[in-house]
Amino acid sequence: MKVAIFSESYLPYLNGVSVSIRILHEELTRRGHEVWIYAPHYRGYHDPHPTVRRLPSVYTPFEPDYPIALPLAPALWREFRTLGVDVVHTHTPFFTGIVGARWARRLRIPLVSTYHTLYEAYLHYVPRVVPRAPVRRLLRWHLRRYYEGVDAVMTPSDIGAEVLRKYGVRKPITPIRNPVLPFPAVSKAQARARLGIPEDVWMLLYVGRMAPEKNVSVLLEATPHIVRGCPNARLWLVGPGPALESLRAEAEARQLTQWVQFTGAVPRDEVSLYLLAADLFVFPSVTESQGLVLDEAQAAGLPCIVANGGGAPEAVDYGQTGLVVEPTPEAFVEAVLYLTRHEAEREALRQRAIRKRETLSVPAVVDRILQVYESARQTVGSPTAVSVSK
Repeated sequence: MKVAIFSESYLPYLNGVSVSIRILHEELTRRGHEVWIYAPHYRGYHDPHPTVRRLPSVYTPFEPDYPIALPLAPALWREFRTLGVDVVHTHTPFFTGIVGARWARRLRIPLVSTYHTLYEAYLHYVPRVVPRAPVRRLLRWHLRRYYEGVDAVMTPSDIGAEVLRKYGVRKPITPIRNPVLPFPAVSKAQARARLGIPEDVWMLLYVGRMAPEKNVSVLLEATPHIVRGCPNARLWLVGPGPALESLRAEAEARQLTQWVQFTGAVPRDEVSLYLLAADLFVFPSVTESQGLVLDEAQAAGLPCIVANGGGAPEAVDYGQTGLVVEPTPEAFVEAVLYLTRHEAEREALRQRAIRKRETLSVPAVVDRILQVYESARQTVGSPTAVSVSK
């Protein structure tokens, strides 16, 4: 089978969407399928895979590291028509996803789409001179129109499906959490040794973008109170983002530099080491549709403390594999200190989190995605069906 994937986020940009697409690409290829990927062009980056195609792109001052694809690629369209694609899978309802949907409809190819992002939570990126209310109405109209125009929809969480239903989308929606890769056989002590983290530190970890919608300031405000109750506690903030420098400045202004470490962007393999090295994972964002890193943290055996908002509570099974708290510094302080003092509860959360690994394994998740592909092909009336066992 030939699958064409269209996404705004892909390598070298690292986030939950790009990581999940890379995993899907690798697993489908391993099973013998042919996968073509269409994504924005990144300056200075050269793809190692011969079936990755880059759309002409522009950069904006709002997200200087995140190019926007232009929906004009006549040479790529001419090639696409000759490929014999069986399924188009878009991962965005915007620029690149519009290209994918347009090409699929022109050639009557089954079209599926994954709704990854709770876009209304990102309206603060719209310039302040633009009124929010009409932008919100336009966004909802576009999302309803886009997802009503596909043959099947996937979301990485139930909350994503609920949001689309609220917008008026009536097409089939299948919640499928993104897969988690196996971790290297590295102990906590070995991971800390590689990262230069002392063994006697109580390590709190956040992994994700440094951006306003992620609420990272909540953790900075909580840190001195946590250290007062647990003197060897330290916070690691791992990841890049537009707010990285302002958060560093905030940490300095709060005199937190001895307790807080910013790493900036790190290689994907190094992220795994941080997850294996930590004691607790703290996640104050209320804007996630899934929060892939939460599943990764749990697969690494980390008890999680998450904010009560977005898809994060669902990721920890509403309290079964992590604590769900209000998105305030006080709530995070209380939860962190509780788990530092209650080893039995911490171990119970850890064991329940580890048991989620099998349901989020790459083969199990890709099997479910292939079933959606098959359903879409049957809807369009394709004479052949996808073999989900391949």
